[in-house]
Amino acid sequence: MALDENVIVDLVKRRIVTDTFRRLPADKKERVYRTAINLFGKFGYDGLAIDQLCRQAGISKGSFFQYFPSKTHLLEFAILVFDDYLGGWVAEIRRNERVVLARDRILYLYQALVVNTKLFSDQQRFYLFINNALNHAGVSLEGLDLERHFQGYVNEIIHRGVQTGEIRADYEVDLTGHLVSMIIGALLNREYRDRKMTRHQTEEYLVSFLFDGIKA
Repeated sequence: MALDENVIVDLVKRRIVTDTFRRLPADKKERVYRTAINLFGKFGYDGLAIDQLCRQAGISKGSFFQYFPSKTHLLEFAILVFDDYLGGWVAEIRRNERVVLARDRILYLYQALVVNTKLFSDQQRFYLFINNALNHAGVSLEGLDLERHFQGYVNEIIHRGVQTGEIRADYEVDLTGHLVSMIIGALLNREYRDRKMTRHQTEEYLVSFLFDGIKA
């Protein structure tokens, strides 16, 4: 994937990456990024060695410190670029939606995130790392999760379901949307940990469970 240059410019302003990094060819920036998420996902923060990253990314150790002030800055760079990608991916799913009923829309979203996922194995490992294993004291970034990107989408589905009578209106709609988003996020974590379910099980756990509980 080509990195969004507007994101890189913003990271320069925030002093997460240097302007030297910004001026690199696009393919070299992408190679550093992909190497970073692969190694962070495999080894975590403490297990990632700068020397190993440099070898795999094809850069010198001196060049690394011309691009990033520290390994912590490298991690922030990787997380924020990945988060931008997640936002674009969910926006694309939303644009391509063609179903009408709330239960079908929820299932469509889940299937798009899992069955037709655009996350490769290294991205899935990185996703799990930043959501479940990121506890490095030097990094304090909040809200960098897939649920944050699709919660507004889910809230829209729930609001529409209330209007059409599919979903009971005596519950707080935004709270219902939040709970649905949490359940989708938990199921995604299960999938990305290779505890996969069949499509029938998905509908049983996600759609029937939710809508048998909150329908009018």
